[in-house]
Amino acid sequence: MTDSQVYARRLLPKKHRYPMYYPEPLDNLPLEYRRRGVGIGDVGIIKPDGSFEFAFNIFIPWAESDREINCFGVPDGFVPMQLGRQPVASNQNKHAEGSVIMSNCEKSKDASGSIGVGDGFAPSAPAGTIGFDITSSSSETAVLTVPDGALGEDYYNKKAIRKFAITHALSWYEFINVELGREAPNGSLYVVTGCDRSTAWGIATVEKYSSSGSLSLQFTAIKGQLSASYSCSWSTTPGAVSRHSIAAEDFALGPDVKQPQNQCLFVRGYKVMVREGLMALQSPSELVAAESITDHSKSDSLLRQKDRSFPGTASGSKSWLSRIAGYQGGGKSNRESADGWSAEKELDPHVGAYHPLDSINSYLLDQTQAQIAITHESDWWALSPDETTPNESEIISRLATHYALSIESGGAFLTPIPNERSNAQSNDGSAIVLETGN
Repeated sequence: MTDSQVYARRLLPKKHRYPMYYPEPLDNLPLEYRRRGVGIGDVGIIKPDGSFEFAFNIFIPWAESDREINCFGVPDGFVPMQLGRQPVASNQNKHAEGSVIMSNCEKSKDASGSIGVGDGFAPSAPAGTIGFDITSSSSETAVLTVPDGALGEDYYNKKAIRKFAITHALSWYEFINVELGREAPNGSLYVVTGCDRSTAWGIATVEKYSSSGSLSLQFTAIKGQLSASYSCSWSTTPGAVSRHSIAAEDFALGPDVKQPQNQCLFVRGYKVMVREGLMALQSPSELVAAESITDHSKSDSLLRQKDRSFPGTASGSKSWLSRIAGYQGGGKSNRESADGWSAEKELDPHVGAYHPLDSINSYLLDQTQAQIAITHESDWWALSPDETTPNESEIISRLATHYALSIESGGAFLTPIPNERSNAQSNDGSAIVLETGN
């Protein structure tokens, strides 16, 4: 299992949203984007290595320039989504200075000082240092340190983004895969509705260490004398892999630019999957014909009929969806671990980074005739009552207790069931299907 897999596997259950193993913006992106980092409205892919591969932003018009945020262009016929009034909830202190998010380890008793207090103005000042001792019998550990704290931002009207994504999902996939040639697997498209960003961070992972052995990690952060940037470093015993942020001057963000909060620690948003076969449609007439299928007045007509195939579905070829999350009617693949992670699947170039939402989206398409399945980062939390990542069978079996399947404009998504109806489900135990209109 790769370091990025260990990191996501261990911190995802903390429910801060999806943990990014590479928080820093990619070097090839325009200066304007690098100063901002991953932001609300970004459409892209969470790569298996834990980075976010940006494609375009739904709120920003295209200025036909490779120097602006939408440097790669925009989908054909793109019209930006309009921002609402006071659209973003912002929490400057989402993660306090010196925050530590970790699994299966404890702060060591002999740590020298508190993280984030190091100050380069005084040569004799101690560095802000914190240590960790691995104490768990688990074979994996992940640690995130945030010396300067982190900003949290979330778009208020997530429903508007969901509707916009359902309407344009096919053209977005076409833009990313045909125009940009990214070869994004079906189900990997991610629309950002919120994120946590910082100026500095440290990440460490440990895999397959002996619980009887001694293993320690020590993170140091020193604030620079001439800028607000932190200089970060790790000291570890063999067996640990670490990463850390670099100072602003090393980012080439421009002269006299202080380190901005452009390092995306956690991202939250919608994952979007389309019905198999629609991706292969080429002509506008085929697309129109397929889209008209979802224009039904009753949601019952959207329930899949087992003896009929959906128009446009490819036959005689290996299912693309089966390569995404390995959905097998609620079961798990032979080589899948107890919590749903499969190193083999993440090594497949046709499969994106593992996410619990992949199983839910596959299930939504399996249970309805909707073209699009879309679920939000927070949808799987109710399906995981403790700090574990549920496997596919657990996810599917718990859906009916917490959610109804809703359909709107050809897109299937989850609607929370009110507490008084938490035990409501259909006669066969499957989730209830609701119609929410077109």
